[in-house]
Amino acid sequence: MFIEPAFLWASLAVVIPIAIHFWHQKRGKPLPWAAMRWLAEREQQQSRGLRLDNLWLLLLRCLLLIVLAIMLAQPLLNWLNQRKTVEQIHLVQPNAAVLNAFRFELEQARQQNERVVDTESFTNPLALQTAINALPTTDAQLHLYLVNDPIWADAPAITVPKRFQLHTVVDSAPQPKAYLIGQASKRLFVAHNGQLMSQTGPNQGIRFQTQPAHTGPIRVLLNYIKAAEHQSVRAALQALTDVYGFDFATDDKPQPNVSYDLMLTDHLPVSANPQTLYIVSDIVASPTTDNVIVTNETLIPQTSERVAAGQLPEWLGEQILRHYGVWQNRQPLSQRALKTLFVPTTKPEPARQAGLQHALTLFFIVVLILERWLALTKNA
Repeated sequence: MFIEPAFLWASLAVVIPIAIHFWHQKRGKPLPWAAMRWLAEREQQQSRGLRLDNLWLLLLRCLLLIVLAIMLAQPLLNWLNQRKTVEQIHLVQPNAAVLNAFRFELEQARQQNERVVDTESFTNPLALQTAINALPTTDAQLHLYLVNDPIWADAPAITVPKRFQLHTVVDSAPQPKAYLIGQASKRLFVAHNGQLMSQTGPNQGIRFQTQPAHTGPIRVLLNYIKAAEHQSVRAALQALTDVYGFDFATDDKPQPNVSYDLMLTDHLPVSANPQTLYIVSDIVASPTTDNVIVTNETLIPQTSERVAAGQLPEWLGEQILRHYGVWQNRQPLSQRALKTLFVPTTKPEPARQAGLQHALTLFFIVVLILERWLALTKNA
């Protein structure tokens, strides 16, 4: 078994020393001058077949290239470290829905003295990956028990051991809704159909969180070089206020001793405040934190399809709601999406292949020393 089998194609490079060897034989070599009577006889000699000079030197050079290709392919002998038993590890998300759904499986695992890991709640892909990486992967099978939550799809992939089994459950219990307080004490929240709603008065059967995601007006700073872009973004914020009742307190210039909740600008912040949402336009870069959103568009109708189509207010509103946790996609992932998300690793532990790699390296050095010694001895 090879970790990088594509590097085995490099072994075809053995044709290079063979070709050089034959070319070297065909070159003319200076010979001591002999008597003329021997010259005619030498010219009449015929060369039949191929004659290889320095055959051992050629074999050593070919062997060097083959060993180097095998080293790059990183061979792995599975039978070296095999055990007779595979340890069963159960990693459980501490969630009531998970514990209730898999109560029988977890109790049976404990009765069979299998390892059940109850960790602190991992609520994002990074925390989940950290919990998985802390577990042994060699000769172990991981059983992962999770709530089927779309938050896991925020990561491009989650690496799991080769022996892996996923157990998920959909948490059907209604969650209290996050909301913002807008103008005239309106509650701004996202309904079950994904629509942004504003509500005053009684809750009308909707269960809200005890506290709003943000209290008071949202302090906004507009900091653009181009006046047209400044005007376009200000108009979009005004549309959000007129239609939904967002409560913005907007400044066109930075004010001393003011901490802003939202900054809309055309340059990246030097030192980003983790509590502030930054929406940066006209920048080609990858954001380094979740609260910095970057777009390569200049937010004017001439250069942005989003602005030209009148979609800028909707886009800005979605970014604000996501930042405060009001906009959350709660649709469970499909089985196909889950299978794509959790990727079994093919990389073994370093100790598993270190012995063989060290032996190949030592063999390569010995062959190289032999080749150099033979080349100097033969003057080839």
